[in-house]
Amino acid sequence: MTAPLPLIIDCDPGIDDAVMLMMALGSPRFDVRAITTVAGNVPLRLTSRNARMMCQLMDRPDIPVFAGCPRPLLRAPVTAEDFHGESGIYGIDVFEPAAPLQPGHAAPELVRLVKAAPEKSITLVITGPMTNIACALVMAPEIAGHIRELVIMGGADAEGGNITPFAEFNIFADPHAAAIVLETGLPATILSLDASHQVRATSERIARIAALPGPRAAMMASLLMAANNLETRARPGTKVPMHDPSTIAWLLAPEIFETQPSRVTVNVRPGKEFGRTRVKPSKKGPHRWVTKADADAFFAQIEDILKAAP
Repeated sequence: MTAPLPLIIDCDPGIDDAVMLMMALGSPRFDVRAITTVAGNVPLRLTSRNARMMCQLMDRPDIPVFAGCPRPLLRAPVTAEDFHGESGIYGIDVFEPAAPLQPGHAAPELVRLVKAAPEKSITLVITGPMTNIACALVMAPEIAGHIRELVIMGGADAEGGNITPFAEFNIFADPHAAAIVLETGLPATILSLDASHQVRATSERIARIAALPGPRAAMMASLLMAANNLETRARPGTKVPMHDPSTIAWLLAPEIFETQPSRVTVNVRPGKEFGRTRVKPSKKGPHRWVTKADADAFFAQIEDILKAAP
């Protein structure tokens, strides 16, 4: 049996982050070493609570959660409570988790954890603004040698943006941090709106999840139904795209995606294209831009995780 893949997850929960965490913490394929949180969908105090809440709900209170940057590097903060709700996770009852936040700031803790791992062994899953990751790489550039891959939810090209006509929220929330991370040349698979908009939580797919036994399937269905209600309010006639969960689906089943070797850059100049990702095909990479996703196979991965749940 293949050894579980060591992961550190940097996130800003968020409904879709909550779905992503359910997948990551519910699959035996992953060894989640830590979760680091950043301000993004909602302020840092809420993303940090929500991450710990998901750990408790998934019976993984042993996973350390470190709070990171409460604001972007340079730009004014932006959040998305209008979509995710004031709590950050609309669709389940919120509570104060039993496990406290770990002491210390996420950035130096990322440096410590990554340095302690063998070379090219740690995968970083990044589903929020990249502020924490940028800080860690600036503080200790040598940690790059210990990173196997970055798996990033962020950016947009063919689909256009979801917070401006050009920019996707995670990149727009801290484009300077995203530019720092992508300019390191680290191998990165980037799941942008181009991919996530191909995978929607239709009523039929949610119904299949709701029909599965157990509390985790019920929680997953509740989160997806809540996200759909918010999506319909914001964009009538559409179903919610699976943004952040795409990172875990990629690691579970890369064969259900198609990619383009590319070099991805971020526009940090003020103006209407601030935060836009630019994708230039490049045989040498170092980035893989995901261009296609098989939606039915994607949801089959979620169902498999839930079927195996205790």
